[in-house]
Amino acid sequence: MTTAGHIAGELGLAIFAILALVVIAMLPAIGAAQWAGRDGWIEEPAATTEGEAGRSYMDTSSIHRGDDGLVYFNESTGVSRPEEIGKKGFMKDAYDCAKDLKYMCIGPGDWRNDLKSTIRTARDPALPIYRKYLCGEDATATDAKQRSRDSQR
Repeated sequence: MTTAGHIAGELGLAIFAILALVVIAMLPAIGAAQWAGRDGWIEEPAATTEGEAGRSYMDTSSIHRGDDGLVYFNESTGVSRPEEIGKKGFMKDAYDCAKDLKYMCIGPGDWRNDLKSTIRTARDPALPIYRKYLCGEDATATDAKQRSRDSQR
C-alpha cells in the first residue's frame, strides 16, 4: 500500500471511531428524550400491583384534595416501556395522609372498606413519594415520622 493510501485508510478509521464515540455519547440523551414525553409522571419506587410486572407511575397533574380530606390521583401500573405510561394499568386512586392508606381503583361502591384494594403504605418503599407529592411533606419529615412509628412498636 502506498503512503497516501495508508494515510487515507487511517483517516477513515479515525473518522469511523469518532462517529462511533459520538453515537455512544448520545445514547443517554436518546433515552431521556423518550421519558420527556411523560413529564409530570413520577415513578413510585418498588411499588407493585399484584400480578403485574413493571413499574408504577403517579400523574402529578391529576393530584387534588377531595372534600372528604383524601388526596386523589391517577396512576399507571405494569409499565415496561415509556410509551405505556398513562395507558397501561391506568386507575384512579386515593390516599389518606393521616393513616398512610392508599385506596386503588376507586369508583362507585364501598371502596373505602374494600381491603383488597387498600394498601397500608407505612413500610412501603414508595412512602416518601406519596408523602412528598400527595401530602406535601419533605423527605426529612417522612423519615422522622417513620422512625417515630418504628420506635412505638
